[in-house]
Amino acid sequence: MFAFVIALIILAGAVGAIYLLLRNMGEEGIEVAAPGSCKSGQCGVRCAPVTNEPDEVAEEMSDEAEEVRRKEVA
Repeated sequence: MFAFVIALIILAGAVGAIYLLLRNMGEEGIEVAAPGSCKSGQCGVRCAPVTNEPDEVAEEMSDEAEEVRRKEVA
């Protein structure tokens, strides 16, 4: 029974510490929430701007992959 009471006290202390940590982060302007669930509307995942230019790195990788396939076939 004594161990159970100690476990509950430790659990309550941990929950309180996490609550205070999150509250302090909120006061400093750091919002802690899942993407799209913030009340301010300023948090969440921000997408990169859409461009019509192809990605240079992706092109290089596809060129290298194509060369490897040609070598495997030959």
